[in-house]
Amino acid sequence: MWEQKRFEFVLECRQPIAHHECSIGNHALLMRRKVRQPDGSWCNVPVITGDTMRHGLREASALAVLDAADLLGGNQLSEAALRLLFAGGMITGSAGGAVKLDAYRELCELIPPLALFGGCAQNRCIPGRLIVEDAVLACVESRHHTPEWALQWIDRHGGTDTSRSHIEEVQRVRMDPSLDPAKRKLLTEGDQVGANARLLSSETASASVDHAAKDEAKSTMLPRTFERIAAGSLLSWGVVATLTSELDLDTFNAAVFMFLSRAYVGGKRGTGHGLLAPVAARDLQLTRPSEQGSEMTDLAPRVGELFRKHVQERKDRVREFLASVAA
Repeated sequence: MWEQKRFEFVLECRQPIAHHECSIGNHALLMRRKVRQPDGSWCNVPVITGDTMRHGLREASALAVLDAADLLGGNQLSEAALRLLFAGGMITGSAGGAVKLDAYRELCELIPPLALFGGCAQNRCIPGRLIVEDAVLACVESRHHTPEWALQWIDRHGGTDTSRSHIEEVQRVRMDPSLDPAKRKLLTEGDQVGANARLLSSETASASVDHAAKDEAKSTMLPRTFERIAAGSLLSWGVVATLTSELDLDTFNAAVFMFLSRAYVGGKRGTGHGLLAPVAARDLQLTRPSEQGSEMTDLAPRVGELFRKHVQERKDRVREFLASVAA
């Protein structure tokens, strides 16, 4: 068996997405990529990077392996095993600590996702067999790069607008608890004296327009602003795997399904950001172009069965190998 399988998705932002590329002062800017327009002009379109989407797939499949091998109970993995499963290990060369080539081949047999995602063996990085694309905001500026089937689906469900209409700027403030008189009473006597003295110094510096003294006595309150993709926005995303066995196929299907069943991306997840959900999907057999794509939901009942059985049957070997692996 040797084939390439591609999944294409339309993803909906069930929560706002705060996936940032940099900060300027206290303002965080969304991750964007440059896109040439049909008229020759250029614009920047918000994206969720392929690195982020790939890591989500890797993490979901790693957790599935640990679950199948009864290793999710806690306190059972070395740091090297953790690094190998969730980050692919690291290159250490002749200094030791990397997986040997023959050991890596055995690892791929015991832990099927490693064959797809790749990893490090001795002084080299072994490439995986996945191509994970950016998830691109579905907007006017990206229409000509959006798959035709996805564009038709999006147009039936409201169409596209400019990228700017999907971006909102919000402000948040980290408060300084010492500014609250009731909370200051919780301090020790010495700290209360210090806090009150700082507040008095700040008031005096403000009244005398002494900027240096004001900065020195300022509170820890931090106002900040950031861009985010608004909830309800749609993204177009694709992922391709080169498969050499039925186990590869089931592992790939399982990784995609497990990730998208509860996909979080970007930052600020603890404050209601980052949740994505698939709303439309299509899979394509690249080596059989005459075949029609099918809806992913048709595959759902049998996804992951072969993968889980394979790991469960080898769980003692998986435990033993992960206990001694250096990665």
